Amino acid sequence: MSSIAVLLALMLVAYLFLLQRRQDERAIALARQLCQQQQVQYLDCARDGHRWVKRPRHSGFSTLYLVDFSGDGESRYQAELWLKGLRLADFVLPPFRI
Repeated sequence: MSSIAVLLALMLVAYLFLLQRRQDERAIALARQLCQQQQVQYLDCARDGHRWVKRPRHSGFSTLYLVDFSGDGESRYQAELWLKGLRLADFVLPPFRI
């Protein structure tokens, strides 16, 4: 019985790992697309963590990604990209120098 529990636990860990990798790839693709739409240079995208968010439209378990970008090629700024599952929940672009 314990070997079945261990096997199920390992399968759950592998599933969660693959799900997180898929979400990371989706976040990077969205970050590149959103930076291109805003006409800024995409630099980097990193996961900052998972949070329970209470917002009027997007309450629930969300993942925050920090997107580094440059508006003038010299400065570096950080935007927030919120994903709920694989869907874009919010993109917060701070003021930047052009």
